[in-house]
Amino acid sequence: MTHEVGTTKVRDVVRAVVTERAPHELPLVEGLFRFDDEEAVRVLDGRGPRREPLGFGLAEATALVTAVVWLVLDQVARRALDAAADGVVERGRSGLRRVLRRGAATPPRTLPDLDRAQLTLVRTQILRHATERGIDADEATSLADAVVAHLATGDSGASGASGSADTGGEDDRPVSGTDS
Repeated sequence: MTHEVGTTKVRDVVRAVVTERAPHELPLVEGLFRFDDEEAVRVLDGRGPRREPLGFGLAEATALVTAVVWLVLDQVARRALDAAADGVVERGRSGLRRVLRRGAATPPRTLPDLDRAQLTLVRTQILRHATERGIDADEATSLADAVVAHLATGDSGASGASGSADTGGEDDRPVSGTDS
């Protein structure tokens, strides 16, 4: 419960967006699902173990949609968790430390409901990270729109996750992420 601030799991949104925008990356997503969110983020961010059990090196993963989406949404979830924890800390630091020490496995991170300004910030972050990782501007825009659409509608399921009317006409074109 200490890692929950909402009901939408980061990993579920990642799977839904990857299914829609980059289905060729689904084996990577499934491989990352073997890890808890903390370890998955370390692997995607290049801080994981030197020998990745995913079948390729991180050099090949730099432009992946999975990495862009998971890393940005993880930041959003962490900020929400930090804000929630700050409120709890004010009421009792020792109780929080006991709660945080419980259990070896951490539950998947969840996302809060986001307002329009927060969704705009998420979109901006997806655009920035995607272009920094070599995804072209049109594909980055399409990816950012897909992420925001999933967050705004609460649709984190992979089924029926294609083509929102809000995201423009290029929704059906998968993001390659490998064209640098």
